[in-house]
Amino acid sequence: MDLTLSGEQRLLADTVRDLVERECPPDLVREIEKSERGYGDGHWKTLADLGLTGLLLGEEFGGAGQGVLDLVVAAEELGRGAMPTPLLASAVFAATAIDLAGSAAQRARWLPAIGAGTAIATVAVLEPGARDEWGAPDAALTPHGAGHRLTGTKILVPYAHVADVLVVVVAVAGAGPGSGRGLVLVDPAAPGVTLRRQHDGGGEPVFEVVLRDVEVNAEDLLGTPAVAGPALAVALDRMTVASTAYAIGGAQRALDLSVEHARSRRQFGQPIGAFQSVAHRCVDMLTDVEACRYLCYQAAWKLDAAANTDAAANPDAAANPDAAAELGTPGGADFEVAAAKSFANDAIRRVFTHAHQVHGAIGFSMEHDLQLHSRRGKTFELSYGGSTWHRERVARALDL
Repeated sequence: MDLTLSGEQRLLADTVRDLVERECPPDLVREIEKSERGYGDGHWKTLADLGLTGLLLGEEFGGAGQGVLDLVVAAEELGRGAMPTPLLASAVFAATAIDLAGSAAQRARWLPAIGAGTAIATVAVLEPGARDEWGAPDAALTPHGAGHRLTGTKILVPYAHVADVLVVVVAVAGAGPGSGRGLVLVDPAAPGVTLRRQHDGGGEPVFEVVLRDVEVNAEDLLGTPAVAGPALAVALDRMTVASTAYAIGGAQRALDLSVEHARSRRQFGQPIGAFQSVAHRCVDMLTDVEACRYLCYQAAWKLDAAANTDAAANPDAAANPDAAAELGTPGGADFEVAAAKSFANDAIRRVFTHAHQVHGAIGFSMEHDLQLHSRRGKTFELSYGGSTWHRERVARALDL
């Protein structure tokens, strides 16, 4: 395993960093947070033009056919600038679910548009009272005529108000690897769908999605239960790693701001960085950021390796998703993904604690850039599984 960035990956990181620094300064981030859309249209077009919206998609859908490791390189730079964007929700979470579980018609309908940035998709997974995104859903389908009706409530759904399609996680019955969770495509403008803006403190728009007897036809079902469950598991792991990379970018920026402040802020005739109590906080921050980055890159590498192994073992899966019931089954990168997230949850919280201590009172001011990242860091910690859940995954990987 070589985690050294290739020349292409380094160019990708530099390009995204330059874009964020040039076109999305902190003052603009604040304005976007207050806007109704919650992201910049110009930024979205630029990200699409750079190919980031189709980075994980195959060339047959107009994508770049790259791996998760390339994606996390870009996501870290977006996080460094706290850029609000539906990129991860659409191009990672939703696109992966549709790609792995969808029929040929569903993939042809949605993936080229998602990859080109002309359509935005998002996943509705969390429900009131749920522990995390891995829990069994209550939203369920009931037979109605030739189809079904969908009823349930989802919360904290990112960018639902601008989404062209929702990938809704529903309860299903039966045995097999997909038992418990299925996937349904829902039009956010369909009768019976109600959106209500929520506030999670992180700065990006999230919504409660209430589903009341929403009509669901056969072409809206995203794969069979045996396919949908494993596809959702892979999508969750990819999204977990991508969001970790975004949070690492914010933690790196917090470290940079803290070092800059420690060098420039003077007390008792010298920079505060000369005091051991301040300097050692910065050292601890650096150690945690580097450890998080290593674990995140390792998880991304393992997800790519698992996907390549699955594709080689099942070459017919892309043409026939129903033949891919075992493709991408959970476990291929359980240890690496869970280790990265469980460690980052605690480490990034430590980073921002140290950063606020170094800055003192000014760091708690909403006018200071640090709070843009610390708010997102707390949202990250509470998303895509807590430390306890992911440590249990690590324990299972160790046969404990």
